[in-house]
Amino acid sequence: LGEPEYIDPLKTEAPEGMLVTGYPWYAIAAPAHRRWVEAFRQRTSVEPRLGSLVGYITVLSIAEALRRAGPDLDADRLSAAFRGLAVETPIGPITFRAVDGQSTMGAWVGTTRLDRVRGVGVMGDYEYVPGERVLPPADEVLKMRAGH
Repeated sequence: LGEPEYIDPLKTEAPEGMLVTGYPWYAIAAPAHRRWVEAFRQRTSVEPRLGSLVGYITVLSIAEALRRAGPDLDADRLSAAFRGLAVETPIGPITFRAVDGQSTMGAWVGTTRLDRVRGVGVMGDYEYVPGERVLPPADEVLKMRAGH
């Protein structure tokens, strides 16, 4: 419910004090993120959604993996290119872990509150939780995959 695509339509009826994951695009102060938001708004005339950001990061990641895979591209080379891949994104660097190819992009966790200026629910008291803090360690991944 903390994602703008879900909470914005509720307007002033958005619940307050609910623990959520979401995307507080309006409050993220990182310069690269601010530049991305401004470019997105200028190009689309709408506010970004979490899907907008994830889609952009996905395209950045695929483009970097394609560069890394080289000209003789096939599925195995592309898959291998993602292992350990580092990508600069509007929210900072992410990597695709070598052990499992999992992205370290994190999530924002906070509580809902009403933004009386915009007339919509927003995330307050949020924290960005990097994927590295919540993903299982490599040895656990290997144990889970043993025999599969």
